[in-house]
Amino acid sequence: MTPASAASAPRAAVPGDALVLAARPLRPEARLAETSRYGDDLWLLTPAWLRADRKPHRLDFTLVPPAHRETAKLLFYALLTEDTPPGEEPITISSIRAYFTCVRHVLVWAQGRQLALAELTGEDLDAYHSEVTGLRMSLSGVYRQRRAVRLLWAYRSRLADRLGQDPLRRPLWQAWARANPRRYDENLTDRIPEHLTGPLLVWALRWVDDLADDVLAARAERDAIDARPPLHPDPLAALRSVLDDFRRRGQPLPTAPDRPAAARHGTGVSPNFGYLARLAGYPQYRFSKASERRLIEEAARALGVGSDSPLHHRVQGQIDGRRWLKQISYYDVGQFERLLQVSCWIVIAYLSGLRDSEIKHLQRGCVSAQRDTGGRIYRYQLRGLAFKGEGVHGAAATWIVTAPVARAVAVLERCQPADEPYLFAHPRKSANHQSHHVAGHVRTSGTTIRDITAFAKWINTYCAAHTRVDAIPETDGRLPHLTLRQFRRTLAWFIARRPGGTIAGALQYRHQCIQMFEGYAGTSDSGFRDEVEAEEAFARGQFLAELGADDARPTLTGLAGPEAEARLAELARHTVFDGQVVTDEVRLRRILARHDTHLYPGTFITCVYNPDRALCRTPGTASDQPVLADCQPLACRNTALTPANHEALAGHLTQLEQALSDGARLAPYVRHRLQEQHRATAAFLARHELEPPE
Repeated sequence: MTPASAASAPRAAVPGDALVLAARPLRPEARLAETSRYGDDLWLLTPAWLRADRKPHRLDFTLVPPAHRETAKLLFYALLTEDTPPGEEPITISSIRAYFTCVRHVLVWAQGRQLALAELTGEDLDAYHSEVTGLRMSLSGVYRQRRAVRLLWAYRSRLADRLGQDPLRRPLWQAWARANPRRYDENLTDRIPEHLTGPLLVWALRWVDDLADDVLAARAERDAIDARPPLHPDPLAALRSVLDDFRRRGQPLPTAPDRPAAARHGTGVSPNFGYLARLAGYPQYRFSKASERRLIEEAARALGVGSDSPLHHRVQGQIDGRRWLKQISYYDVGQFERLLQVSCWIVIAYLSGLRDSEIKHLQRGCVSAQRDTGGRIYRYQLRGLAFKGEGVHGAAATWIVTAPVARAVAVLERCQPADEPYLFAHPRKSANHQSHHVAGHVRTSGTTIRDITAFAKWINTYCAAHTRVDAIPETDGRLPHLTLRQFRRTLAWFIARRPGGTIAGALQYRHQCIQMFEGYAGTSDSGFRDEVEAEEAFARGQFLAELGADDARPTLTGLAGPEAEARLAELARHTVFDGQVVTDEVRLRRILARHDTHLYPGTFITCVYNPDRALCRTPGTASDQPVLADCQPLACRNTALTPANHEALAGHLTQLEQALSDGARLAPYVRHRLQEQHRATAAFLARHELEPPE
């Protein structure tokens, strides 16, 4: 084989000074003439990233083997200029950056074999595919790697070194695709386990509702100290004034932030000269003379040195009836400000279903309250931008949210200065704010993930110090690594299951579901309703698969009981192996999608849906599922009964009897309706008695 470096086919000519972002819309502050050119080895894509929530994007061609560097440049120049071959769609900036890593992986692999792309045989492509699928990589990662090879084929007319054949026509590639069919409507993101969700959300709500006032008051005091003018024109006199104030209060002098552990152990520590200088309104270097140091050392001998640099603010917030801290240190304010901000993110993400990009673009005044004629708030609307399927500029969207989300937004508005529109901008005192990226000044996805981890660490440290049991559970001695997509996925899962519990002891999931679906996403197709419906369908199939595998269960009764049994048996044929239901979620989802039983378990009946005899279906309309709101369970021939249905109906019958026992107080019409309902329910249960298991 000829080494890749020896490939001498003529290459497509692109001028070295060609602007690679000429076809892309740019950020307002960017100038096209100053953007990257084709001849550069580093292409900065940040000017074309119009959102404010991501870190800079760039393509570093020095990481590509020199023999293949021109091929990579030609490919990504075509992608950036949207010079798309027939049948191909333009690719977003973020996707281009993601595919760059995958294409580089292909080219490094080819260089390792000393091959040009034109020299890769079908066996070589199969070998690469086997290597990729053998790596510890997610399913979506494998798809991206396969897609990178396919890009080299699809854009071959734009390249000089051209791939010789379509990899997707190879039997090995086709077999893998058949074994792993991609369902683009299937959410493969893992949800957050229940034992993590509870404490994480409870602590986030505590920070928003109970601790925010202390953090913001401490920040205001810190900022006032930093902006304090000199207490006296003479630095020595200003220092005496500060030390006299400590003497009047009988308070030990502050210590440096890296010395509290030594102070607690009784070892010698020195006063915090920098903090004392701030209190006096001077920079620290002005107190470097012997006279100032002598004054501080004399005060330290008389007053002692504390274990921190506390602020004057008296902590008011309480946890379980006790103040959460005795005092707040000047040096803890920055950390607490970040923890408060990420607490608001957790509350908004988990209780609204917004994506991270949508949360990061929330601005001051985004929440409005709707009130009834009595002035009571009955709904909160949140306005922002949605980007999913809406183009690079996004689209205006509206979400219906609940009170905790509105409170979190109100806290964020207090966190940001009046001239800062974005609620998730970097705190003004942070290093990120001082050196924020050109792509925007809001916190990036990676920063938020790190903040969530820091929040969990703080919770566990606090719980250990105060002997609390509501810490974040660890796995193998490590805190779980959470991604931002998991919050939306988890909310959809819980709404679909509608457990009997509540969100942080206050909000019922059912209430959350109703409020959000009342107007979720406004003009934007958020997809959240589809996610919930997909979760509901999977939960239904999961329940039916387990029901069909239970040989000890009673036989379903009712007019449609025999048909329900037949459908359960057919489902069990595909979902039960060796007496066990398939536990792999992805595999089970595929099976249920192919073999939908059209059984719909409910509280009082199980619907064995057949549209020809469904009383809930409007004549002349076609529907592949029942309209449960119009269900007529006592008369419909699609009705079957499980043991749980029998118990629910019997409980309902008992409630009717209790209501009728006080019939003297009932209006005649109401009493008659209850009697008719009691008679019909009792007769229905008598006709369909539960058959015992064989």
